[in-house]
Amino acid sequence: MANESAEKRYTLCVPNIGGFEMRYYFQNSETEEEKRSFPPHVHDRLEFYVLVEGNASFAVENRLYPLQAGDVVVSKPNEVHHCILNTHSVHRHLCFWFDAASDFLFSDFLAHGMGEGNLISPCAEDRERLLAIYHAICLAGEEGRAHRQLYLALEMLDILRGNRERHSEMLPVPALLRRILDDINGNFASIHDLNYFTERYYVSPSTLNRMFRTHLKTSPRLYLETKKLAYSRILLKEGKSVLEASVCSGFSNCSNYIRLFKKRFHMTPAEYKNGTEVNDTDVRIL
Repeated sequence: MANESAEKRYTLCVPNIGGFEMRYYFQNSETEEEKRSFPPHVHDRLEFYVLVEGNASFAVENRLYPLQAGDVVVSKPNEVHHCILNTHSVHRHLCFWFDAASDFLFSDFLAHGMGEGNLISPCAEDRERLLAIYHAICLAGEEGRAHRQLYLALEMLDILRGNRERHSEMLPVPALLRRILDDINGNFASIHDLNYFTERYYVSPSTLNRMFRTHLKTSPRLYLETKKLAYSRILLKEGKSVLEASVCSGFSNCSNYIRLFKKRFHMTPAEYKNGTEVNDTDVRIL
């Protein structure tokens, strides 16, 4: 019998990586920040938020995640999310935004349902590896070393991909608030005002606002509006007209929809539909 050749050859084809783009920042200040909640917001891109140091939680859709140093929160495009600082403390963190067009690179991070499986809690060894990578990426960015940034980003994604099944427990919210959040997520387009909740759930406006403020650090109005706006952006990118996006997202007045869209995203729905780029690092709901 002929000896089996010891030579093994491999070919790697990387599809859709030509448009690879990563944006990021590192908030590395040791200055303590006030206890507060960042406003709920959405992005066009895939976001990785990394807590390096601080006492923080992170809300994504109708889930609230407690964080420890080294945890990573992954938010898909148009997932409603925001960070919450629980105490007066240092808040050292990073945010990475990726164009999610490449299924090859990002499909594993996009496969979860809206508001499900957003938190990655790497093992202790990988937390240390990732922290070194974060610092190295920032240094490479300062030095303008594009290839180095790419290699480090791919290594970071590979480590996170290997840890994506490692989740921490979500913070509990009252059963009533959970029902209301699930209702919003499933029916936001048909909910036109907050009276819907007071009548359906026999809850006063003050109680409704208090539940949202206490547990999600936001208001029911902002949460509902953000869901509608996020869905309208999806419809616009699918080719729907501004009027269709307005109606299908649950806005009763198209003029008000355009005004609100422009206030939140600093452009009109028509500009967004036609490809004007949103500055994902600065999209906030005020």
